[in-house]
Amino acid sequence: MGWDGFTRRTYLAAVAGGLTAGCGGRADEAPTPSATATAEPIKTESPEPTAEAAASLGAAFERGSGTCALDAAAIPDGTWPMTHHDPAGTNAAPAVNGPTEFPLNERWTMSALEAQVTFPVADDRFVYLVAADPDTDPSVPVSAVLCHDPRRNGEIQWRRRVDAVPIGPPVTADGTVYVAFGTPESARVQAIDRADGSLRNVYDLPGRFVGGLATAGTSLVMPTEDAYRVVDARTGEHCWSFAPNALRGSERRDRKIRAAAVADGAAFVGTGYPDGQPTTGVGHLYAVDPSIPGMRWHAPVDGPVGRVAAAEGAVVATTGNGVVGFDPRAGERLWAATAESSVRPATLAVADGVAVYGTRRTLHGLDVATGAERWSLPFGVRGDVIVVGDVLYAVGRTDPTSQRILLAAVDAGTGTPRWQQEIYDPIVDVMAAGGYLYSITSDGRLFAFSSV
Repeated sequence: MGWDGFTRRTYLAAVAGGLTAGCGGRADEAPTPSATATAEPIKTESPEPTAEAAASLGAAFERGSGTCALDAAAIPDGTWPMTHHDPAGTNAAPAVNGPTEFPLNERWTMSALEAQVTFPVADDRFVYLVAADPDTDPSVPVSAVLCHDPRRNGEIQWRRRVDAVPIGPPVTADGTVYVAFGTPESARVQAIDRADGSLRNVYDLPGRFVGGLATAGTSLVMPTEDAYRVVDARTGEHCWSFAPNALRGSERRDRKIRAAAVADGAAFVGTGYPDGQPTTGVGHLYAVDPSIPGMRWHAPVDGPVGRVAAAEGAVVATTGNGVVGFDPRAGERLWAATAESSVRPATLAVADGVAVYGTRRTLHGLDVATGAERWSLPFGVRGDVIVVGDVLYAVGRTDPTSQRILLAAVDAGTGTPRWQQEIYDPIVDVMAAGGYLYSITSDGRLFAFSSV
């Protein structure tokens, strides 16, 4: 079955205006790679040594009564349990997770009828997302946590109505689905049983939530703008938190938490000015080790941190105008690469020795060990990028002046285009699990693709 001539066949009952499932169709062509140059990797001095970091800690690290472990164990094959796939934030999964042969075939579609939908996540059985009805009275918002069975053409296994707006996508771990609801200033996390959608627990989240809910071992990470907060995923008990603004001598303007990743027993927390605030041109990266407890190291970077990924023996972070790599243990800056224009702050994937990031005009692949550019491609990304096996998936344009939006597949190691498809639906993001490539659109649809 190809991408053309599909009709939407299966009707699923609605929780907020109606949900339908079925199929649709599209056509294909391929881009041409073009080499561009970036600056040579820059060697800089190591950041503050551990002793100085500990001396400046002040009240930044707070230990709670919980005993959760910050563990970045391997994610089971075929699953995509959180945004960016794993605690390390790599946006990379093995080939078994999704299609790696082309062209792709649209297998099934869910439509939430103009609802706002979150990024989907998946465990070994189901796919989860939240649909929010934008047309209801703001004083009585309506959302639905939806559990789809991909093996039954996306059939809804269960739905849970919540009279609140979701803040960020769900997370799944150990048979539980976690979703934050409310407002950024007053958020609550619901722990929902994956078997039947029943409510297991509710956790309050103090502070302004930034939407980066994640799990790491028995830890549930619930960051706010001012604190990286970790609770026991089983009980909701506070284990520990790190507040950059409580560091001695910190500048509150540029130390708002924007991104984080977990690896090697530490949380790597990136900060910068909040979106929409006056810029300072400075960001910070902190390696927080709860076993010390405190900081392993701290390093300033040129611009606010957009994304952090910890893999391949390095901590990689995007900044305002480039990408930097640090040693995860010592905090030594290994390299820095400057982009030809502003880096898309939410675009980063690290796999098999390559770190991929994008700008408005170009997609780049860097060597994780040295920061040297391996390849570049004239493709302006619109959102994040993911790696499935040796395939990089991205949504964007080959020509920044064009209105044509493409879903493209590229060889992650060489940048060689393998397939692309013009997209008529406004795709926002993609992920891969259980052999399917999933995409969500701005008009409330979830597509599931597989190889023909």
